[in-house]
Amino acid sequence: MKIINFGSLNIDIFFRVNHIVRPGETISAQSIERRAGGKGLNQSIALIKNYDKVYHAGSVGMDGSFLKEYLAGEGIDTRYIKESSSSTGNAIIQVDDNGENSIVLYKGANFDNDRAFIDEVLENFDKDDVLVLQNEINNMDYIIDKAFRKGMKIVLNPSPITDEVKDFDLDKIDLLLVNETEALEISACEGIEEIISSFKEKYPNLKVVITLGSKGSVYIDKENRIYQDAYKVNAVDSTGAGDTFTGYFVAEFYQNKDIKQCLKLATKASALSVTKKGASISIPSIEEVEKFNGEN
Repeated sequence: MKIINFGSLNIDIFFRVNHIVRPGETISAQSIERRAGGKGLNQSIALIKNYDKVYHAGSVGMDGSFLKEYLAGEGIDTRYIKESSSSTGNAIIQVDDNGENSIVLYKGANFDNDRAFIDEVLENFDKDDVLVLQNEINNMDYIIDKAFRKGMKIVLNPSPITDEVKDFDLDKIDLLLVNETEALEISACEGIEEIISSFKEKYPNLKVVITLGSKGSVYIDKENRIYQDAYKVNAVDSTGAGDTFTGYFVAEFYQNKDIKQCLKLATKASALSVTKKGASISIPSIEEVEKFNGEN
């Protein structure tokens, strides 16, 4: 089994400031950092921590070659990352002394995935290989249709949530991973019980994981409803926690592990990730996760 993540690749530029800049104001930053980012990249890093056959597909500009090198250095196969004439996707992030942030996102090369490129990538994958998707690239509906016709197992993390997500055919998705807000948007329901009932009724073959913040998470399919409590840790930075959960859960789940074990491992990994600053750089190793004995 191969896992292919067709996802975003961003350059994240962090400015540490006393306060978020106001209209017409010029301020000095205390520090600046450039990091590898994008939900796609983060999830690939989490996947490779728990599985050894991970591929990443996507697009970067000439300014983003270090993102490809970073992924390759982690053991991810990057042969399906192409160079675009556009600039690499960017996120300009201000973080103030209270931990509040303001983000300007530029999609850049992440929206340069044409159908010919998608066809070229997916022809190298087969029935029952796993395709992981987020909602930070273009031609999502085409990728889903193409992979479904090949018999691939499609995993969707529809973040950031947009109106286009509501048009995706969830009958073609094998596993959906959402937070409570995204679940509410997709189901058009209120309250977790109503949301769960809606998913079961409308999409009986869909497997769903809903993360519930401090309340943990729940896995549902047509036969099961399995809850997992959150772990208590001293949180420093929650950036990338959801991506860590997704990558760890997906890798564990498609190795046919016990569902409760999948939830537990992903929850531990996510909890550990928030104890460090950063996104992909805060994702723990499988050894760290297995050693972690936190309190629920």
